[in-house]
Amino acid sequence: MKKLSSNLISNLLKYGLGFGALAYVVAKFWNQLQNLFRQEPQWEYLLAAAALSVVCTAIQMYRWYILVHALGLPFSARGAVRLGLVGYYYNSFLPGSVGGDLVKAFFIAKDQPGRRAAAVATVMADRVIGLYGLILFVAVVGGWCWFTGNQQILANEYLQYIIRVCAGIVVVMTVGYIALGFLPTARADRFAGRLHKIPKLGHHLAEVWYAVWTYRQRPGAVLLALALSALTHPAFVFIFHFSVQVFPPENRDLLGTLPEHFVIAPIGYIAQAFFPAPGGVGGGEAIFGYLYTLIRGPEAAAVGVAGRLSMRLIEWTLGLIGYIAYLRMKAELPIKEAEAAGEQDDPYAERAATSEMIVPTGPAA
Repeated sequence: MKKLSSNLISNLLKYGLGFGALAYVVAKFWNQLQNLFRQEPQWEYLLAAAALSVVCTAIQMYRWYILVHALGLPFSARGAVRLGLVGYYYNSFLPGSVGGDLVKAFFIAKDQPGRRAAAVATVMADRVIGLYGLILFVAVVGGWCWFTGNQQILANEYLQYIIRVCAGIVVVMTVGYIALGFLPTARADRFAGRLHKIPKLGHHLAEVWYAVWTYRQRPGAVLLALALSALTHPAFVFIFHFSVQVFPPENRDLLGTLPEHFVIAPIGYIAQAFFPAPGGVGGGEAIFGYLYTLIRGPEAAAVGVAGRLSMRLIEWTLGLIGYIAYLRMKAELPIKEAEAAGEQDDPYAERAATSEMIVPTGPAA
């Protein structure tokens, strides 16, 4: 009962934070937003953004399918789509303890005794690869714009700082991934055992370690997943570029250019991912509004907010489609059972405790 009450309070706080932030942002820029919303909507831009969103979501689902298949887990492309939609619904609307990733891992592992660790690794690897690809995109595109003399970057030390940080993260992650290839298996297991002894966070850290280690043994799958990410990240920039033009400002000088959006949009996607509300609601609007002030000044902030709201409409529509898929699967996933699946067993505990690394068998990509 205490845990249920604690989860309820936590969820209500996350909803309150998200929608409270959204209400604050809308109220702050209400006059400017009213002027934008009085414009005739450019439906072709909204449809273009929606179509690209569907394509990107499908590519992300296929990326996860590749990562699952690389570990030899029986899985179909249809299953990737179905579970991807359910995960999209959970991540868009629900802040509860049973997130979209846990639901995906639970379903893919429930009929595969002894392979839960591999299932969890696929979900975590998909997240890490997607985030790495986005950070790499910021570093490469932002660095190129900086090198070629982009005025917005040259005049803004904060954007320069973000580009340097992203470049540093890319270097560290790349060097670390390559170095893992020279690490003996026994030493990797001993390190996991040490991580597992850390109070409270130990088993989570061991999960992260084993996910990275497992996919170090599958470089082909990792490279293919990165290639798929390389397709989606420019498309997400175009999604934002189209979304800000759904309600264009009368003063066209307030509308950012495509090169400028290539600089700020990836930064916005990364930043909103850390906002603790369902789908980053509220935080995403505030972040994109702020980023627009960096390229077009404070009077243009509402353009960024309106663009993010247009994307939010598309995301919620896709989330509702995921909800339909969820209803069809609901009988297979009682919430309490899913929570128990995520809390009762630590899939890495035995391996970490015994220093016995089991790399899943199956076709290497």
